Amino acid sequence: MLAKERAEKILKEYPYTGSDWIYELLDSLGIIYIEEDLDRVPSLYLLTDGRPVIIVDRSESPRRKRELIAHELGHYLFHTGNGILNKKRNPIGTSRDEKRAETFALYLLVPEDKLSKLVDVLDPPNIYELAEEFGVTVEFMERRLKERKR
Repeated sequence: MLAKERAEKILKEYPYTGSDWIYELLDSLGIIYIEEDLDRVPSLYLLTDGRPVIIVDRSESPRRKRELIAHELGHYLFHTGNGILNKKRNPIGTSRDEKRAETFALYLLVPEDKLSKLVDVLDPPNIYELAEEFGVTVEFMERRLKERKR
C-alpha cells in the first residue's frame, strides 16, 4: 500500500479532528509517546518489549513534534525501523523508507479533502494561514503543496 493510501485509510478509521488529533491517534493505536532530550536525531521509532514507542526531542516546537510523530508513525505502519539503525546496512532502502514515512506524514497531517476545501477556491489562504490551520510548519506545508501538484 502506498503512503498516501495508508494515510487515507487511517483518516477513514480515525477521522481528523484538528492538529492535536495525532496524540489521540497514538493512544488509539496503543503507541507509547515520550518526549526526551535527544542529541543526534529529532525523533525515532522503536519497539520496547514488543510495544511501539515514538520518542521526540522535547526541544522541538509543538508543530514540529506533530510532524515528527506522523513521520515515525509512518515507520511503524510500514514496519520499517528508524533510518539511523539501518543506514549502514542498506542506504538505498533507508532513503526509500524515509521518503515513504515523510509522504505518509504529509497526507496524514494535511488531509487532501480538508486541504482541497481551503485551496480550491477563488481566494485561497496563503501558506502561513494554511500552516496555522493544520498546525504544521510552513516548510512542511510547502512540501505538502508540492506533493499535491504531482
